[in-house]
Amino acid sequence: MHLGLSKKSLFWIIAVTVFIGFVTFLNVIDSGTYELDAKSQKLQDKVDIEKRINVDVQLIEFDPASQTLKARIWITPPEKYGYAEGPSFQVLYATRASIKAAQIDYNTNNDLSFGYWGVLDDLRSINLELNADNFGIDNRANDKWFPFDRYSLSLVGSIDFRVGGMDTEDEADDVWESLPVAVQNYTESLSGWSAEFNMSSNGAKSVESFYLDGTYFYSNIILERTSLNKALLFLLGLIFLGGGFSMLILFRSILMSHRPPTLSGLIWAGS
Repeated sequence: MHLGLSKKSLFWIIAVTVFIGFVTFLNVIDSGTYELDAKSQKLQDKVDIEKRINVDVQLIEFDPASQTLKARIWITPPEKYGYAEGPSFQVLYATRASIKAAQIDYNTNNDLSFGYWGVLDDLRSINLELNADNFGIDNRANDKWFPFDRYSLSLVGSIDFRVGGMDTEDEADDVWESLPVAVQNYTESLSGWSAEFNMSSNGAKSVESFYLDGTYFYSNIILERTSLNKALLFLLGLIFLGGGFSMLILFRSILMSHRPPTLSGLIWAGS
């Protein structure tokens, strides 16, 4: 039976429309968002930018097999404590940073277990590696439910400045000052993953008091697969299931009709 010209045109119009709609859908679907959750954003905004330290976090690579995250951070204090000089920050007070991580490179010339920068030293980016602890998600076994697996990593540490006692060699009279630390995203894309940053505490204090106290900072980074990845996996599964279902129909037709399989039928099923 031959289709009329109008039906042929209608067929191609529908096919092209479905194709364009499918491509548009894949382009507009979430391919990765990296943001601070609303509660943490409101809490950070309570402290003026000149009275807090910004820690910008760039996510570089996440390995779900070993559950390790490679990241880079930039510490930016208020202008009172130094000034930006290109990609680094030149400090006007001795600065100390202690961050808990599986691996960390403070990018300094000392062998201390923490980062230390003297007056007029350049405070550059810090490379580190974090292990997932999954404390920030409801179910710590969510790493098994691919592609709905989720992971949580903790970024914990302290940053302070020596504002007194610089004139003597005795460390007993040193005065160290700390400020609230605002951890925020500096990532445009981490292939295949979305990330949410939220402020937390060690449990002894509320999140707000822990943040405003400024002695330590505690932030959770929660990673999950992007919606685009989930959609593509669903479509691949649909294709495989569709192929398997078509083979079952062909096999049933062969059994019911007692006819040998034809080459054309196998080619059709394979396609």
